[in-house]
Amino acid sequence: MPPVTHRLTPGAAVPFALREQMAEDFVAAARRFAVQAGADRLTIENPMARGFFSFRSRPAPSAPSLAGLFPTDRPGSPGPLPPSGYHDGARVPLDTGLELLRAVLLREGPWCRLHTEEGFFLHVGERHDLYVGGPAAYAEAAAHARRSGLTVEPVERSPYDPALDETDPQPPADAAFWTAVHCLVAEHGGVLVEERHVGGDRRWHRPTTAAEITRARALLTPRARLAVWPDLSDDIAAVRAAVLRSERLELLVQQDPDGSVRGSRIAEPWMGRTDHTHPTIRAGAHCRAGLVPLAPADRRPLLSGVLPDADGVVRARWRTNRTPADERRTLLGSLRSGNVVTGTVVSGLDDIGVHVDLDVDLDLDLEHEWQLPMGFLRVPEMSWEHFEDVDEVAPIGRRIRAEVLHVDFEWERASLSVKALHPNPWRTFVEALRVGDTLPGTVTKTVPFGGFVSIAPGVVGLVHESELSGRTLEVGDDVRVTLLAVDGRQRRISLSVAPEG
Repeated sequence: MPPVTHRLTPGAAVPFALREQMAEDFVAAARRFAVQAGADRLTIENPMARGFFSFRSRPAPSAPSLAGLFPTDRPGSPGPLPPSGYHDGARVPLDTGLELLRAVLLREGPWCRLHTEEGFFLHVGERHDLYVGGPAAYAEAAAHARRSGLTVEPVERSPYDPALDETDPQPPADAAFWTAVHCLVAEHGGVLVEERHVGGDRRWHRPTTAAEITRARALLTPRARLAVWPDLSDDIAAVRAAVLRSERLELLVQQDPDGSVRGSRIAEPWMGRTDHTHPTIRAGAHCRAGLVPLAPADRRPLLSGVLPDADGVVRARWRTNRTPADERRTLLGSLRSGNVVTGTVVSGLDDIGVHVDLDVDLDLDLEHEWQLPMGFLRVPEMSWEHFEDVDEVAPIGRRIRAEVLHVDFEWERASLSVKALHPNPWRTFVEALRVGDTLPGTVTKTVPFGGFVSIAPGVVGLVHESELSGRTLEVGDDVRVTLLAVDGRQRRISLSVAPEG
């Protein structure tokens, strides 16, 4: 008999500011369903680090932490470890499972499925919804959820039913796997082991001896996916050059002089430059680095496998279904510097810039405010002309056309420029001027030491107080000014007020 499945949704649209109340309502309803199902423990399945909505290497600023739910310290660990109880197949008390459900509902942290051996399950969806089901109808819990203001409707099945998973079966990381790892280390002096303990996150190990392989194995998370790559390189110059010329999505992995392997970052061309005060790719004694492909089509590890359970059986079925994060990666990966895009201004960030929802032909669920817009337009790139307020040139709701300056995968956005689509009026106008030329202008701003005068769209010069010829300037005044000097490097124009008559 197929499970009876309910889809729970809020009774009304949920503003971003009220998402915590929405999560509280869902958790309360889930508890009643679990109690009626007799569930006192829940099993974690297919855990993800940051849910459907993010693939960046740094966590969301307000992502709920798992540290309060699961222990994070393990003896012999060389550095920070993921929560040791958050892994595929982990069984947790109902209270812990419901707190984990709350974190999933808030959308900036983890995602997983929760179920019991008897068939009860909880699946958080992508659109303010929660799927609850099992071998019974749980009519009492469903009725209480409706009375609390939630909409409860029967559906054929959860869209996250494990039977609908797309999977990429991998061999077990068994005794034969580790024998091959020992052989690679003996032959090459070391390897890089990638441990994907949850979806969307990974840890790194670099064993160079048989003893280090044993220590690394003791730290692995149950049911983790493993990939073995060639060892990191001490030729940092070659790694930097590879980062500069690479056009595919790759992870930069580094080992510090103390032997610790840093958390990986998405490699971007600017990281390969050496003209930074603090180089991203560190060089020096005992420093190593390397690149690991991120896109599935590019991945060709030396070995791969999934950790079996203690009885030798591989039970993890890691789903590979595309998520909104994958769609975002596809879009951003298709953009190149110089591309022209259109979009709508959706929010501002003080005086720094505005976020822009790009017009894309992808099935992205962009109706939720916590999903980051994929374009960012900084104030200096908005207009060649002087403006006092961002709302003058890029108010919320305005449609814009802009050029892509570069794509930043860590922040999951494309940096845009409206200015780049128009010729530089400053350069065009100033190149035609000569010192001594007299021309009309309009006062745009007054300061204690003089005033600024617009002499062409996007071209403003300073009249110092010593060049006012006894005149007092007011914003909006039409004046005639004489060109005294042009500093092309600093983009400064010095003017004087021309004598009247």
